[in-house]
Parts: sequence; C-alpha cells; structure tokens
Amino acid sequence: MKRLLTILLFSGLTACGSPAPFTYTLSQQSSTAASLLTGAEKVGAYALADITVPAEVDQSALVVQQADGRVLMLAQDRWSAPLSAQLQTALSLELTARLGMPPVQNLIAGGRDPKVTLVQVDIQRFEMVPGQFVSIHALWRIRFVGSEHVLTCFAKLQQPVSIGVAALVTGQQKNTLLLSGLIAESLVSRKGPAQAVCTQS
Repeated sequence: MKRLLTILLFSGLTACGSPAPFTYTLSQQSSTAASLLTGAEKVGAYALADITVPAEVDQSALVVQQADGRVLMLAQDRWSAPLSAQLQTALSLELTARLGMPPVQNLIAGGRDPKVTLVQVDIQRFEMVPGQFVSIHALWRIRFVGSEHVLTCFAKLQQPVSIGVAALVTGQQKNTLLLSGLIAESLVSRKGPAQAVCTQS
C-alpha cells in the first residue's frame, strides 16, 4: 500500500511538472473558407507532390524567430504533425474545396501519369515573429496535362499578428489559405496569378 501511494505521488508530481503541450493545426476549422472556383471542372486529375520545407522549421514544435535573429523552439506549443505534413494536409484540403476534387492519392503513379497534372510546392521560408508578423515564401511548379511547359510561380505572403501563439497560428492559417488560392487559380487559368511572379519554361 505504501509503495502504491509512493508511485501515485510521483506520478502526480511528474504530471504537475510537465503540463501537456498545446497542439495546433494549419488546417482551417471549416473548408467553407475556400469557395469552389469557376472553371474548376477543367482541371481534371492532379497530384500534390510532397511539400518541401526548410529543415530548421520542419518540426513538430513551433519554431519562432526572435527580434535578434535567434530561432527558438516552443516546448509546450506543437503542431499535430511535423510542419511539412501540416502543410501537405492543409493545402490538400483547401485545394479540394476550391477545385471540387481531391489530389490523386497514389503520388508515385500520379507523378508519372501523363494524364495527371503535377503540382510541386517548395516552402522557402516559414517565419513566425511573435507580436509582429508571420510569413510564407513559396515557390510552386505545375506540369499541366497535354503541355510540355512548366509554370513556375513565386509569392511572398505575410500577415501582421498580435502577441500570443494563437495569433501566430491564425496568421499562418491565413497565409496557407492564400497560397492554396493562388495554386488553385494557377491550375484553373493555366497562367500565373497577379499576386505572384511567374515564368513558363
């Protein structure tokens, strides 16, 4: 009995000393935030390749930038999956809402299939500066079905934020939603949106 009480007491102290971390997601609470685009049915099958993210921020822990340039990992604030997986899920859901159909699930087959449009996204910067701003610098490439050309676009997305972790997450949710809108617009129009710098090769 004494041993059991000791174990319970130790467990209680451990729980008090290590509070459960807060968990966040980049996906919007409701996909209705993204509306179906006119002409979306012309896009056809498309595949979203694995999203690349800088290694220093591709963590489960939220990574913030301090005013002096130092990078800090927040021990008690975490994504529900590593950042690259968070972006993959969020963009997939938002593209599905905007285009009316999800990306091809078999990525290996979709990436090689000439009947499937391939979308590649490279997140070059993912910054969160508490109390100031959050930003995403993204480059995406689209290899369209029936075309030998590749559309390459680059955009810088930024939101001002107030103090607090929730504000950082909300800001990056907005940036992710904007990015999905630009990619969806590129897929529908087959040309670069006005808010991005684009080339065709």
